[in-house]
Amino acid sequence: MAFVSTVILVFAAIVIRLYDVQVRRGAEFSKRSHENFIQIKRLEHDRGEVVDREGRVLVTNRASINVYLTPAFFPSTGAMVRKLGAVSGLQKSQIDEVLVALVRAAEEKGPPILLATDLSPSVAAKLRATQGALELPLESVLVMEVTDEDGSHLAAYLDPEHFPTRERVFQRLRALLSWSDEGYARLKQVVSRVSGLAKYRDILVRPDITPEAFAAIQSEIELGDLPGVSLRAAKARDYRKGRVAAHLLGYINELTPEELEERKELGYRMGDLMGRRGVEETYEEDLRGIDGYETVVVDSKGRGQDSELADHLRGAVGEFQEPRAGNRVVLSVDIDLQEAAEAAFPGRAGAVVVMDVNSGRLLAATSTPTFDPNLVSGYFERGERARLAELRDLRPWRFRAIQDHFAPGSTFKAVTLLAALEEKVVRPKESVFCPGSYRLGNVRFRCWKDAGHGHIEAVTSLERSCDVYFYTMGARLGLDAIAEMGHALGFGRATGIPLAGESSGIMPTVAWSKQRFKFYTLGSAVNASIGQGAVASTLIQLAVAYAAIANGGTVYQPQVALRVEAFDGSAVREFAPVVVRRVALPEENLAVVRQGLFNVLNVPSGTAYRRRLPDIHASGKTGTAQVAKMGAKRIKKDQLPWELRDHAWFVAYAPSEAPEIVVAVLNEHGGGGSSDAAPAAMAVIKAWHEKRVRTSAGGPEFLNVAMLNLSEAPESWPAAF
Repeated sequence: MAFVSTVILVFAAIVIRLYDVQVRRGAEFSKRSHENFIQIKRLEHDRGEVVDREGRVLVTNRASINVYLTPAFFPSTGAMVRKLGAVSGLQKSQIDEVLVALVRAAEEKGPPILLATDLSPSVAAKLRATQGALELPLESVLVMEVTDEDGSHLAAYLDPEHFPTRERVFQRLRALLSWSDEGYARLKQVVSRVSGLAKYRDILVRPDITPEAFAAIQSEIELGDLPGVSLRAAKARDYRKGRVAAHLLGYINELTPEELEERKELGYRMGDLMGRRGVEETYEEDLRGIDGYETVVVDSKGRGQDSELADHLRGAVGEFQEPRAGNRVVLSVDIDLQEAAEAAFPGRAGAVVVMDVNSGRLLAATSTPTFDPNLVSGYFERGERARLAELRDLRPWRFRAIQDHFAPGSTFKAVTLLAALEEKVVRPKESVFCPGSYRLGNVRFRCWKDAGHGHIEAVTSLERSCDVYFYTMGARLGLDAIAEMGHALGFGRATGIPLAGESSGIMPTVAWSKQRFKFYTLGSAVNASIGQGAVASTLIQLAVAYAAIANGGTVYQPQVALRVEAFDGSAVREFAPVVVRRVALPEENLAVVRQGLFNVLNVPSGTAYRRRLPDIHASGKTGTAQVAKMGAKRIKKDQLPWELRDHAWFVAYAPSEAPEIVVAVLNEHGGGGSSDAAPAAMAVIKAWHEKRVRTSAGGPEFLNVAMLNLSEAPESWPAAF
């Protein structure tokens, strides 16, 4: 019985409320509802963070202000002109002519438009009263006494500079935001296509405006000069390290009209930003969250309403959806190594790649010159635009670690030696005499050492980087045998790193040469044997190949992320190491190559001996790749224009006895591999080693290797070296 009584009371309360709203106050609410609108406001999501392998934040979001435009709250120019015209005694056709002239004058920034003349004082007073009722700026309607041949009379003019029109709103925003012609035209086009309830949805005009622009726009909004325009707190991308890792991380900017059309079903809207390049692009779907929305009651000018009616309307149709933040991407990158690599790089252009030998996970990747993603995301900052324009010839937008490929020079010799040992065209202890050049028919191929190296064996061929030894191997092998080993280790094919724009490089074969040049000669193999001719490698390919040499033949696909997490820290998915292939490299062949690479840094006759570190052994290979033919006479680096200087390469792995990381450096037009690339690589290895000693109990385990006697003969070293 009590339950029935409760139901009756609740039902009675609803009936009384409906009577109050719909009958007793129905006329009042009906009239006022025409003066109120429901606006759907977007609640922007937070884009997901990007952190390094230790959880240190690299990319996050910061507070900012966005500019929005709601088409429904543009000024009702036509209605206002019609009311003013009617008060002034104009006919409909005359009012239409005035309206057309006013809009055209606003577009062309023309002079005031005559509304009416011969006005009586009473009509002029009514015109002023109507202007006040319409809340028009005082300067928008000019009533003045005009004297002509017919005498003095009152005339009214509409000033397009102050009269509220849609075009005036566009023009003011253009001036306040320094809009480009393209952006200005695009917004006008989008607004012109909006219809129906979509007019009540706000359009993002410009994200992350400057404090100066905020103050100027806010002032004009408060004065009523920008109807339909609103400012709202938002979030902008914050790249904590500025230019550090810029190419790897990428940046964000606004969708193009074509992209918007393709992605609108995915929830993208005019003004939305999306990832460009690097991690921001690759993990766009993970990083991008979902916008929320709320319904807001506003008046005809878009101003929020706080009243009983507003509460009623919100209760009747209001909806709210909380925005959902994007996922967090945890990179494999170590920001300490990234910063060390960037600080160590000595050249005007080039890159450094640092990778885990036993998983393929990227630890660092640089590209010089670079940009600041804080200044190119959203609005392209003018100063950064000018700086990058000055660097145009150095191609600052290229991610050199994966996009550019060049002749790898002598760093490729390890591949040639593996092929020669595999094909048994040479024995490890077989001596090849180097007189300083190699002849193939009528062609003379020079060694980098004019006086020659004398008798050279497999290990010392790498240690001293004797060109003649490898010319001999190239002639014995032929191009296809070299290419077979090169392909197996990853040259001539994309590594599969999950970043856009990777180059495949070139690993020429006999068939490729015939197709490209219409012929093949053995000289192509001789050139390829030292990483010259048509051979072209990216830095990431070189790192992958040397990682395989270091780990025993496993070619990994480079990875840039460890996992993706939800904002609460729960795992969305993880990225396990990906094995591309396992190359069957006989241990005895690997031992010879590894010994040679060890000697490069640790034996006095090694080409990079001066770059060795005192407390850790590394193995590596120098490379100096010729850019232009200089004839018989050698010219010093400083005597050549920068663009004609040799490319400097160096690649190394460490520790030699139990490799963990590989570091590859390309210093474009830098000069020599030993002098202009190796120091940067060894600085990174040093930074890695010192951090490992600080954080790992295993550090001293490999420090003891420094006690070994480097003066002993190479063959006395353990085969694993």
